[in-house]
Amino acid sequence: MAPREFKAVIEKFADQGRCVTHIEGRAVFVRFALPGEEVLISIDEPARPQASFWTGEAREVLSASPFRVGPLWKEGGPRALGGGIGGADLCFVSLEGQILWKKWVIENQLRRIAGIEAQCPVERLQFDLEHGGLHWRSRIELATNFEGLPSMRRRGSHDLVPVSTMPLGALPLLKEAEKAGIWKGGLPKNSSVRMAVGSGKEEGNFYIGVGGKKLAGRKRLIQEIKLDRAYRYEVDAASFWQVHVLAAQTLAGCVYELAKPFSGKLAWDLYSGSGLFTLPLGSLFKRVESVEQAPKAVQAAKRNTGGDKKFVLSCAKAEKAIPALSPSPGLVVADPSRSGLGRQVCEGLAEKNVGALAYVSCNPTTFARDCGYLREKGYRLEFLRGFDLYPCTHHTEVVALLVR
Repeated sequence: MAPREFKAVIEKFADQGRCVTHIEGRAVFVRFALPGEEVLISIDEPARPQASFWTGEAREVLSASPFRVGPLWKEGGPRALGGGIGGADLCFVSLEGQILWKKWVIENQLRRIAGIEAQCPVERLQFDLEHGGLHWRSRIELATNFEGLPSMRRRGSHDLVPVSTMPLGALPLLKEAEKAGIWKGGLPKNSSVRMAVGSGKEEGNFYIGVGGKKLAGRKRLIQEIKLDRAYRYEVDAASFWQVHVLAAQTLAGCVYELAKPFSGKLAWDLYSGSGLFTLPLGSLFKRVESVEQAPKAVQAAKRNTGGDKKFVLSCAKAEKAIPALSPSPGLVVADPSRSGLGRQVCEGLAEKNVGALAYVSCNPTTFARDCGYLREKGYRLEFLRGFDLYPCTHHTEVVALLVR
């Protein structure tokens, strides 16, 4: 059956890298479109008549937004232009337009979900201006197809599409991938490909692995940031670390400034990973209690804190660990996954008499939900800032301070 197609004018931004219009009284969420544009939309199948909404993709642009640019990465762009690979859903939007879109999403989700009216400036790093929104990823995950070619999944399917590079990847990482012959193929079939690069000037500070086995580089990477002093981290290449090459520096710097007025006896660091925020908190507080559920990350944090007794590191889920943590911390830092804190953690913070929370979020929707939960417990939003640490994608980072 041929795909259903409609002409429509796009009405406004939406989340998940889509905009919205209405067709036949039904909301339609459209990829690769911008507000004010008239486009020809190809509706995704199945498009059931009884469905409350449809999804689709702009197949042809009849009148373009001033924020539209040619896709910065063809393979990541619209199917009609030879794209279809996921992971770069805003590659057709100017950097200025991406900022406006992400600002709208953060503010709209807070208003709609939490009932909070707030302005959220979204900052663009100078690095990304200089690189045009490309070459920021310090970590890349691919898969090999049945021919052993490095590939990415086609959006909305399990189909693997061979790729010859990954333009969002950091230039030093792409250079090492070229040396290792990743783009030439001949790799083990149907395997995972993981590539990562550390920071600083240390030689060989990268990892390239196929099928879980190291092909080049090292399994532990060195990451460095500089605040009041230099902080050095040793992180497993397979463990979580901030993806943008400057995200760790940017987020740690923001949280550190927020933490200064609360310095004193005790801080918590929830979802603490390998200790990105834990170490700088140790410069401001006499005792830091951190919680992380990934064993490898906790082991890395123990190495990074060097056995200093001011750091108390727990391997547990936050909601399970909070009751056993010391009460009334001067500050809590939380950097959860995209699923956010959740009601149980928010209520646990209130029960332990937490007066100030520095919340780092990569998901405006769960962030807004959690702000609603915290508002019920008497917390108010004192600081809010967005950082576009994921150029050419719909993702963004939010840092907030909530106090009561």
